[in-house]
Amino acid sequence: MNAEKITAFLQENHNAVTLIIGIVLLIGAIMNWNWLCDPTGKPDSHRYGRGSRRVIFFLLGIVLIVVSIMFWLL
Repeated sequence: MNAEKITAFLQENHNAVTLIIGIVLLIGAIMNWNWLCDPTGKPDSHRYGRGSRRVIFFLLGIVLIVVSIMFWLL
């Protein structure tokens, strides 16, 4: 696939992509996935711990899901 096809797909299906990303973030925060929540080796690892990252990704997932559903219904 080239860049034009990917861009066209994302423009046509941005609500579905946003919903899927929100669901993945929400499930990842709940299930405490290492690739999402592990702060080891990250540049700002001294600021946010694992628990803080889980809360941030949980809230971000909820926001993305709500926004996607709102735009889908409008």
